[in-house]
Amino acid sequence: MKVIKIFFKSYFTGSSFLDFSRQKLIEVVPGKKMVWLVTDSYLNWIKTDKEEWTNTKMIFDITSDGDKTILHFTHEGLVPAKECYDSCEKGWNMVIKDWLHHYITAGTPSPEMVKAAEIRKQRFEEKSKLKKTDFHRTITVNASPAEAMKKISQVNLWWKNDFSGDAGKLKDTFHVPFGDPSFVDFVVSEMVPDKKVVWKVTDCYLSWFQDKKEWNNTEVVFELSEEKGKTKIDFTHTGLVPEIECYVVCQKGWNGHIDNLVKFINEGKGIPQ
Repeated sequence: MKVIKIFFKSYFTGSSFLDFSRQKLIEVVPGKKMVWLVTDSYLNWIKTDKEEWTNTKMIFDITSDGDKTILHFTHEGLVPAKECYDSCEKGWNMVIKDWLHHYITAGTPSPEMVKAAEIRKQRFEEKSKLKKTDFHRTITVNASPAEAMKKISQVNLWWKNDFSGDAGKLKDTFHVPFGDPSFVDFVVSEMVPDKKVVWKVTDCYLSWFQDKKEWNNTEVVFELSEEKGKTKIDFTHTGLVPEIECYVVCQKGWNGHIDNLVKFINEGKGIPQ
């Protein structure tokens, strides 16, 4: 049986708006089973491994018992040895036993689920306000979206010539050094061919700032769209906001690198650092 792969993202009520898990539907047996794979996660309240959920699975097994249906839920990989176990067990009991059970049996969200949705909505609104201050720049280049995306991934030809790794495919990782001991490590966390690519900062050390990990868990986003034979690129560094120490210096730096990206896409030759 062919499975349609569906991706979706979940945010956590009562926590930082940066907390999330991204799931992919990897298995469906109609009327019997459904499996979600956690492809990415960030749990800010976890002290050690904030990506503790990544590569775990959420499994729904369905069986019949007379005129009733029994749902067995398993979070494969969520074991007592995990730091998250106690709090996540309580969370899942609420989500499965109250929210999901009420929705299946009554056809409407439970009061607690409605309240949680209102909290999430408020947090999304707060996040939207913050996103308006993220560093953003729009450029237009003389290339197709496919050509532009390919050149964006050639980091060593427009940003840093001592770049290492790969940036052309989903889950690719790469390293951008800024003179020992400073660096930034990225993973290609999202990719929609010819439309969007997101680089998530997985680790960094910026020696010239007080908070040397200031870029951690921020995201560099390129959104592409075709306009009259050209390509518009909306560049956003999510998390690079005026309130942080890096903003002024990094804003100038990105403007220079983006100018160089335009030159590389339009002329075929960039001037990387």
